[in-house]
Amino acid sequence: MTDKTPTTKNERRQAAREKAKALREEQHRREKRKRLIIQSSVVVGVIAVVAAVALLVTTLTKPAAMPANMQSDGIAFTTGLTPVLTDARESGSDPVAYESADDHIVVDVYLDFMCPYCQQFELTNGQYITTQVSAGNIDVVYHPVEILDRLSQGTNYSTRAAAAAASVANYAPDSFITFQSRLFDTDVKPEENTAGLTEDELVQYAREAIGDDNADLQQKVEDSIRSGEFKSWVAAATKASPAAENGTPYVTVNGEAWNSTAQSSDTLYSDFPDYVNDLLEAKGIDPNAGE
Repeated sequence: MTDKTPTTKNERRQAAREKAKALREEQHRREKRKRLIIQSSVVVGVIAVVAAVALLVTTLTKPAAMPANMQSDGIAFTTGLTPVLTDARESGSDPVAYESADDHIVVDVYLDFMCPYCQQFELTNGQYITTQVSAGNIDVVYHPVEILDRLSQGTNYSTRAAAAAASVANYAPDSFITFQSRLFDTDVKPEENTAGLTEDELVQYAREAIGDDNADLQQKVEDSIRSGEFKSWVAAATKASPAAENGTPYVTVNGEAWNSTAQSSDTLYSDFPDYVNDLLEAKGIDPNAGE
């Protein structure tokens, strides 16, 4: 075997050059591999960030569930307390003002289930309204909104209750008025600056309003309430409503705002029947005929 060990000075110098060259090439290969690893890591990181952003955008832009039977952001009732059934509006579309097919006087009521004045309006005029609707004298549209979430100790009760009402309107519209009235009962409605009703209580009152003979509807409404199906709708409907600027209760009659002229808090809203009766009589309708 030939001895390759450099012996002369020139050979040793040449061997040193070749060794240095080999070391430089190896270092270059290492640095290239390192750059490739870093570049690959950056690409993977960018892809992960893009995916996360895409997921966030998809989540934020996911169309809000819109309740059926509430194209005006309220549920309408006509002769015989019959709910006016409509398809769910397309998410992001503007509400469509309700118009009576029978040229009835239309009363719109914007309400917040935490609002004590909404409760007073309901206790004072709820029976009168249902009587006139049943008789075919007027139509009523109820708009649940959120104005007083700030007064429920962080539980967002106004939103939760309005969303529950929308669940009933969507799946069991015949039971809406019973459910709404129950939430305003003096032994049920929570005081301001309390946590409000629990989810279980909202489900309980919805089930009671629907009745055990409609177990399927009870379950659909319960599932909707527990999932918060219509909470996003509540936020959008409130923002689009006149109650956002005027507070609740906000009542219109044939599109015109109505305000009580009662002189004391005890008689507040008690003049509403007289106001509507005058309009009915002007149309030749006896408001007492259906009583």
